[in-house]
Amino acid sequence: MPGKILILDSVPTNRIVLKVKLSAAFYQVVQANTLKDAQLLIRRGLPDLILIGTAAAGDDDGLAACKALKKAAPSAGIPLLMMSDDSSRAFRKQALEAGADHVFAKPVDESALLARIRALLRLREGEEDVALPHRTSQALGFAEAQAGFDGPAQVLFATPDSRTALTWRNRLKPLVPYHMAHKPVSEALRGIGRLSSPDSFVIALDEKAPEDGLRLLAEIRARAATRHSGVLIILPPGCDRAEVDALDLGASDVMEDGFDAEEMALRLATIIKRKRFRDGLRQNLRDGLEAAVTDPLTGLYNRRYALPHLERLAEFSAHGNRNFAVMVADLDHFKAINDRYGHAAGDAVLVNVAHRLRDGLRPVDLLARIGGEEFLIVLPATSRAVASAKAAELCRLIGETPVTLKKKDLCIPVTVSIGVAMARDHLNAVDASGAALLEEADQALYRAKSTGRNQVLLTGPGNAGGSAAAARQ
Repeated sequence: MPGKILILDSVPTNRIVLKVKLSAAFYQVVQANTLKDAQLLIRRGLPDLILIGTAAAGDDDGLAACKALKKAAPSAGIPLLMMSDDSSRAFRKQALEAGADHVFAKPVDESALLARIRALLRLREGEEDVALPHRTSQALGFAEAQAGFDGPAQVLFATPDSRTALTWRNRLKPLVPYHMAHKPVSEALRGIGRLSSPDSFVIALDEKAPEDGLRLLAEIRARAATRHSGVLIILPPGCDRAEVDALDLGASDVMEDGFDAEEMALRLATIIKRKRFRDGLRQNLRDGLEAAVTDPLTGLYNRRYALPHLERLAEFSAHGNRNFAVMVADLDHFKAINDRYGHAAGDAVLVNVAHRLRDGLRPVDLLARIGGEEFLIVLPATSRAVASAKAAELCRLIGETPVTLKKKDLCIPVTVSIGVAMARDHLNAVDASGAALLEEADQALYRAKSTGRNQVLLTGPGNAGGSAAAARQ
């Protein structure tokens, strides 16, 4: 996937060699000689990934550069890879603590480097896909600040045998606050459809049969319930050939040289932090979208959702030549309720009426608040007779019991008038639009209001008063 990569290396030859390799893989490459140059380039335009070359990463200068980049706001969230002449696990853990996502020991395997870059850019691209609409929702005022996550993370170990998982859990337990469970890889594969969604899986590949662990990884990424979980792959010593496959199949990270409790704790911390950050963005996006189409007082859908929904139903019903009903219900004398009892009481009446209407409808029916005291009701696949009876039932349901406000010791009588339009009443039902039906229902509501209120009136020939009488019975 295309991406912009910043190379930080003090040796021009190293930068040139890396640029040639990365450009051949169709990445855009920018180069910096010093940390100061790198920070200037970052301010001019954020890269998608930062690569600290061998000449900068073999001593404290490389670690210092990594820490500085991770502390600065513009570059803190950018994935960072390091190269080093020091191949020890101790240095690798130092680099991970400094904020690096991975350290490559020299000489660097080109296929492993490109696979790691692909994985990190895919991760960053996924975060941006969620973050962009989230930022849009914030700009529109639909999204609240991201809430913190309570409770420890959930980690599931999938290992060739249970004894390995128990040993790893016991050694990891003093270092992390996670809830940890374990299953053999074979059992996890058989029960993948029943697995919960932990914050991260830890999959240990069997040196003799790594395919089972890789297959489990593929299944995790293929299923909606688990695809957002982090996945840390543990390679046994001498099994480096599986690293590229694991990263390309969607592993969040790959740990080389077998198990090490401290290194695993560092890598899991990064995986879980990123996973929960993405979860928070997705939840905020869902909340923002819900807020955009929900009336905050009654919890019903609002006009922004209801009208497009009505148009889609009109199109769908026209193609299948199906009838459906559109109702507009309006509380009678609602202004008098506000004037006499106050707006807080009026709001309580609206909430109560919304609950009654919802209880009187089917799950498939649409109920939305489209005005101050006006509700839209849409009944799909409904005949004229059923719509008339349902409207009369709703009218009685509202009018037969006053709204009681216990805190204010009030008992407020409430009635509703309803106008009903049927899609098949049009001469050309195929061309009946949602907007036209809404207008007809609104006109019927106006006539119901002007001829006495607390009644139902249906559009169509010969229905000027019969429905109203039915509603008052």
